[in-house]
Amino acid sequence: MEFYADICQRKLLGYERLYNASLQIKDREVFIDSLTTDMPPAPDHFSRCSDINRDGPTLISNLPVLKGMGPENLNQMSKGKDALVLDIRHYDSFGGQHVSGAYHIDLGGNFSTFAGWVLPPDRDILMVSYDYVQAEEARIGLLRVGLDRAAGFLDGGMFDWSKSGLPSGHIGQLSAKELHQMSTGGSAFAIVDVRAPSEYNSFHIQGAVNIPVADLRTRYKELDPQMPTAVVCSTGHRSSLGASILKQHGFKDLYNVAGGMTGYSAAGFAPECPVCFVPHGPKFLGMPLK
Repeated sequence: MEFYADICQRKLLGYERLYNASLQIKDREVFIDSLTTDMPPAPDHFSRCSDINRDGPTLISNLPVLKGMGPENLNQMSKGKDALVLDIRHYDSFGGQHVSGAYHIDLGGNFSTFAGWVLPPDRDILMVSYDYVQAEEARIGLLRVGLDRAAGFLDGGMFDWSKSGLPSGHIGQLSAKELHQMSTGGSAFAIVDVRAPSEYNSFHIQGAVNIPVADLRTRYKELDPQMPTAVVCSTGHRSSLGASILKQHGFKDLYNVAGGMTGYSAAGFAPECPVCFVPHGPKFLGMPLK
């Protein structure tokens, strides 16, 4: 068994030596510099998880079971300072109708990373999902980044919420063609590109402002809440999260770009982004090997 494990390890190292761009750098100082300069910011949960790993995590058996909550109950609980609403449905579903003030992190995107990055760890998390199975999947994803306070999910989803007569919010979804028409037309509006700087620098729409999505929690102040604003990323996932954050801060005329810059490129309005497939990896990813 040890012999087999050694062979597997050698094969893995050999593969990395052949195809890992960083390992193609022969100069020692250049290699060190590539790993220690201009790196993307570390998500908030990195430091938090270090503390949890050091002290030991809470046993899952000691955590409360995820429970279904009726609309009135969830609405009442969400108004307290100790709770937040997290919508995990597809971004088009969130755009169509959502609980006002909710964060949106699409379970189909890089869910755990961005949940750990932007969600306050000291509040109960009330989820809006399609069903219990999806909510439970999200709960497990939250546990992996040190978020242990998943308190419940909206039983019956937004369908039952609507039948209860409770208010909801909306965010328009723009196609690539609609965004192109807006960006080349005469109407005044803002484009906020929430991708990583490496993605933005590879190509961006003229006039777009680059604020990485997690930074919108504080840098929203740099934007005009009265200006119609389109939020764009590589696919529509991060931009929907960004739009949900902006909406929490009083932005009303908001649009999420469905398909993001990937769709914008596919429609022929932009070149293909060489780093969008792994936006939070090392900066040399996506570059050709030399």
